[in-house]
Amino acid sequence: MMEGQGVKIGSTAIIWSLATGMMAISIPIVKMTETGIILPVAVVIGVSLSTIAIWLSSWFS
Repeated sequence: MMEGQGVKIGSTAIIWSLATGMMAISIPIVKMTETGIILPVAVVIGVSLSTIAIWLSSWFS
């Protein structure tokens, strides 16, 4: 295991666990406001980009 990979795994786990909560909250909000799937898609895109940034961060430092 490379140095710092544990931090990346931990950070990724935290981000995705928070994203799960955001998805759970966004579903009733979407139903009440009838905004479509914009909010859940934004959560998935945001968490995906955050994960990519974490895993590629060693290339830029």
